[in-house]
Amino acid sequence: MDLDGIEGLNEVRPAVYRAALKLRSLQKLCQMHLVSLRDLRPILRAVGGSGDPTVSLSQQNLRQSLEQLFHGILEELPEQAVSEATEQTTRLLFKLYDREETGYVLLRSVEAALVVLSGDTLSAKHRDGLCFSCSSAGN
Repeated sequence: MDLDGIEGLNEVRPAVYRAALKLRSLQKLCQMHLVSLRDLRPILRAVGGSGDPTVSLSQQNLRQSLEQLFHGILEELPEQAVSEATEQTTRLLFKLYDREETGYVLLRSVEAALVVLSGDTLSAKHRDGLCFSCSSAGN
């Protein structure tokens, strides 16, 4: 297959570039660029112990889980950085997924967002996203 012959393949689409920059800035704001899927899986398993995708998390439960996650991976950073990362990530997730301000977000929404925000490669995120959707569909 001649890739040079495909029109527009090498063009950068401004909207895609802007979206990638916004995602990267959110990753850095929440310190999620330092989190790998390997770090994330045990926390998500602990939170969603029942395996029920319709489980809702309170703001306090989510904050505690994120604090545990960030303490594990940001141990070389000061406590203030862990607190800030926890607070920013909690605030972002509730702003995205609790529009009615009920104080709860669905676990599956949190899982999807944290996978997307993690610092892993796109292929790893895609693979994890497929596993996530298969396990959600099976319940």
